[in-house]
Amino acid sequence: MTRAVDEQRWTGYRDETTELLSALLRVDTTNDNETAAAELLQRYLAAAGVESSLVGELPRRQNLVARLPGSRPGPTLLLLGHTDVVPAEPDEWSVPPFSGLVKDGWVWGRGALDMKNQVAAQAVAVARLARAGDGLAGDLVFVATCDEEAGEHCGARWLVENESGLVRCDFLLNEGGGEFSPLDDGLLYPVTVGEKAYAEFRITTRGQGGHGSVPLHDKNAVEKLARVITALADHEPEAFVGPLTAAYIDVLIADDALRARLKDPATARAAVAGMHAAGDPLAYAVEPLLGITFSPTVVHAGSGAVNVIPSHAEVDVDCRILPEQRPEEVEREVRRALAGIDGWEFEWTDVTEGNESPLPTPLSESIERVLSESVPSAKVVGVHLSGFTDSRWFREAFPEAVAYGFCPFVDEDTDTMGDRCHSADERVSVMDLAYQAYFFERVARDLLR
Repeated sequence: MTRAVDEQRWTGYRDETTELLSALLRVDTTNDNETAAAELLQRYLAAAGVESSLVGELPRRQNLVARLPGSRPGPTLLLLGHTDVVPAEPDEWSVPPFSGLVKDGWVWGRGALDMKNQVAAQAVAVARLARAGDGLAGDLVFVATCDEEAGEHCGARWLVENESGLVRCDFLLNEGGGEFSPLDDGLLYPVTVGEKAYAEFRITTRGQGGHGSVPLHDKNAVEKLARVITALADHEPEAFVGPLTAAYIDVLIADDALRARLKDPATARAAVAGMHAAGDPLAYAVEPLLGITFSPTVVHAGSGAVNVIPSHAEVDVDCRILPEQRPEEVEREVRRALAGIDGWEFEWTDVTEGNESPLPTPLSESIERVLSESVPSAKVVGVHLSGFTDSRWFREAFPEAVAYGFCPFVDEDTDTMGDRCHSADERVSVMDLAYQAYFFERVARDLLR
């Protein structure tokens, strides 16, 4: 990385963001108690002269909305993050998960990568802009939401439905991109421009109940369900390779022959299977972008008595589809996969619509300009996120808004970060944290210039 600021300023970004993140990590917001984190942020921003308010559905689960008004007309940029975190098992950690420990160049704690690091960096960017007092062409809004991990009621979805005037924006930056992968000729930075939709379903198998001492074989609903799960795992849904995915493959895959096979829907699934067989980790990056995915996750059968064969069994399947696809395509693929199995029923359990923002836009151009100042070899490529973020609610509520996921890393790449997100010993490099604060400040200045 080429240092874009002098040592004194860089130290300022590092120390201020590290201190704020450490404080945030000490607040246990495991799917609750986000108000305490919002109040901490409110006090921090108030010291810089930034006004904010706490709004929400439940007293313990409030959202913070802060606004830095522009000095002249221009668009509104919203920096979005969530303060809730997933549970942590202390026995699996080498440090207490809610200690906010700063050690050996890292900040440790549940939420250090998902996503209190970005919340802290965005808050610092807003505070530094307020203290500078230079003025922007348009408003800068900072929103720290609750209830993203479960996403059931009182977070971003509640905000856009009940306080739309506070959070309406033209451009939005949220989580969901920015981890880089080394290439032969540079570094690949994905920016999330859209998300896949849920198309979750349940398969129920029915058979004949009986005593466990007498095998029923084909009449046993559990055995039928096992065949259903195996058939779904073995099935290859028809691949879909849209322009966004094709452009991503062009940059990600160096081998010409493999790149061509991945971009051809007729050979894409087989090509990914070959990558998995060869132990190529890039297979996990490409496979979700080819369309429908099936992941059986929850199985129910029986009453708990091991000597009773249940009359029915069921499996819940996490299925995701691209914004260009529709739920009826999923049902068609399920019926293809289970064509040789009798005695099963299909029902939807959760269906949403995927959405995406266009590319390029003034926001994507600002991201590229600012990133290239520090990382000249960076290649920014748009992707669909296989998971879910709060950006979806904002795109639905404000179709004219451009919402991206991007929080850049310059120290750790995708492989070295591994699976620490949602796992034990979650931590973030202080160098990455400092750069993220610098980046959000610079993007605001560049876009709202």
